[in-house]
Amino acid sequence: MKKTYRDEWRVLVTLKPQRPADLGLTGLDDLAEFIAVGKPITVTVLPRSLGDFGFASVSDRLASRDVDGDYRRRCDEIAAELRARPHITEVTVTCTETHTCSYCGCGWEVLTADEAAGRAYGQQDEHSVEGEPVCCGKAIDEFRAERSIPLLAEGVVAYRHPSRPGVLLCREHGYGWAGLTPLSSDDLPDGGTCTYGRPSVAECGRDVLIGGAA
Repeated sequence: MKKTYRDEWRVLVTLKPQRPADLGLTGLDDLAEFIAVGKPITVTVLPRSLGDFGFASVSDRLASRDVDGDYRRRCDEIAAELRARPHITEVTVTCTETHTCSYCGCGWEVLTADEAAGRAYGQQDEHSVEGEPVCCGKAIDEFRAERSIPLLAEGVVAYRHPSRPGVLLCREHGYGWAGLTPLSSDDLPDGGTCTYGRPSVAECGRDVLIGGAA
């Protein structure tokens, strides 16, 4: 499952100042002339920290039970105030989003149309579709189960690297790795052993036709 984290809430403001006061330059009307800028200016307005109480400061988590929601509401209030000003031409509330897998914690990445069709490196198997996650087997299984797509390991006993035929991985060590070729028992009439682990750690050595659920 994809989990989304939002932070760095901010308000992007585009303005076209017509007088010094529009830039905060007050008290200069009797002393200076102002030439309006030719192009609009975009600035970033940051909301005050939720835990900033002026006289004391605490973490956002201590100050709010809904950090994302409170920052969004605070930015919306800022945006509403700014939109009422005549020299403001555009106001946008935005944030930074980070997507991760709830199972493995890795960054959320999915197959492109070319990858799913086998026109580029990354296809999981012949049932791969665009938008399918690639981070781990559990995420792939969940995605496929929701769409009634055959699961990745059905009938698979091992995986082989397409450009390194000597690399054979059992289901446990090869399951969920993008780009590996799934093999059935018919593809391995003479059997084989998992080569996972060489040379840094002990080789798995499992007979791929005997053991190892993903």
